[in-house]
Amino acid sequence: MIRYLVSYQLDGSQWNIEIPAKSYEDARRRIEAISHGEIEGEIHGNIPASIGWAAPLITWWRNFRRSQ
Repeated sequence: MIRYLVSYQLDGSQWNIEIPAKSYEDARRRIEAISHGEIEGEIHGNIPASIGWAAPLITWWRNFRRSQ
């Protein structure tokens, strides 16, 4: 995947997001699809995949604890 930087203006400020895509055209298609997206929720942290098998276990445990 190629990482593309996308900038946009909102309320007088410039913002940027990173779009991973296979090509420039793929990146443009992904940006168009974002306008039909839905917000799934807040991100409370990232667990690096480099920790291997522990990543899904930690994720499951944190989600389980939040649901209680």
